[in-house]
Amino acid sequence: MKPKRNPEVMWRVEKGIYQRAVELAKKGEDFEDIGVLSIMYGNSIHQLNLVGAEIWMRINGINDVDKITQEISELFDADPEEMRGDVEEFIESLRERGWVLVEEN
Repeated sequence: MKPKRNPEVMWRVEKGIYQRAVELAKKGEDFEDIGVLSIMYGNSIHQLNLVGAEIWMRINGINDVDKITQEISELFDADPEEMRGDVEEFIESLRERGWVLVEEN
């Protein structure tokens, strides 16, 4: 599956906050509750944490789930087999919200 972002969704990386979350992650400190990417769709604004943001930025209609999973696993030093289910579940939740369109291979 090759997910792509819905072009109607506006988004931006909160650069200072993003950098802070990256620093915390590198130190092994808690970063999961920090919103680093804002998504604006319809009448609402949502934030993604660092892991969600890194997945979001790789969703482009070219990368398939395997490639996204591999890159995220390397970035966060995680087992790709364990990460794959989380990536798929996250992308499915984005699809359900209408933020991501999914094309099967």
